[in-house]
Amino acid sequence: MTLVIAHRGASGHRPENTLPAYALAVEQGADMIEIDLHRTRDAAVVVSHDASLARLGGKGEIADATLAEISRLDAGEGAQVPQLATVLAAFGERIDFNLELKHASQGAYAGLEAQVLDEVESRGLLTRTLFSCFFDDVLERLRGLCAAARLAVLVDPRMPDDWRARCLSLGAEAVNFHWRIAGPENLEIAHAAGLAVNVYTVDRQALLETLVARGVDGIFTNYPDRLRALLGD
Repeated sequence: MTLVIAHRGASGHRPENTLPAYALAVEQGADMIEIDLHRTRDAAVVVSHDASLARLGGKGEIADATLAEISRLDAGEGAQVPQLATVLAAFGERIDFNLELKHASQGAYAGLEAQVLDEVESRGLLTRTLFSCFFDDVLERLRGLCAAARLAVLVDPRMPDDWRARCLSLGAEAVNFHWRIAGPENLEIAHAAGLAVNVYTVDRQALLETLVARGVDGIFTNYPDRLRALLGD
């Protein structure tokens, strides 16, 4: 069975990484929601894709802003940039999450891993949460903090090598491939290593059909309704 993973929520229909986008993803039958996590100057964990505030109409980046400053920005159609705590309180018991831990422009956010784990574990959501990152140092810290944390290694075409070794070294359960490198050979290698394969970010119908037929384990999409209709369940 291929999982329907709503990329930043149902972001083809609602502003990405907002509560309305998550609510619609649940309504459209997604199995999981993928969101992006950053840390503010005053140590709040907020959900936004970019480290920069430019697309939100702000200046500078999240790492240098306070929660109050970010809360005044418009994430789209009047929605606020949500905190992780708010998202998990509203949706954590209704749907699984893929939490992608991001870097600031200057590198990793100090303490982000521990804060995110605390938010998840305090709500009893550890088994329903997949933690992903492009940076192995972040995943290593997560593993060191929690042996039971479910990890996924993100891989894109600019850094395609050694992904199998990285996954095995980290004790990951999944590899999240960019669609360009999710070919049959890599899929076979991953499955032989006991890894689930999730593929990002796919909206085109023909490619959705190809990946489902190929037997991938999950697909990140901005249109969860399209993938749900294709799967027919």
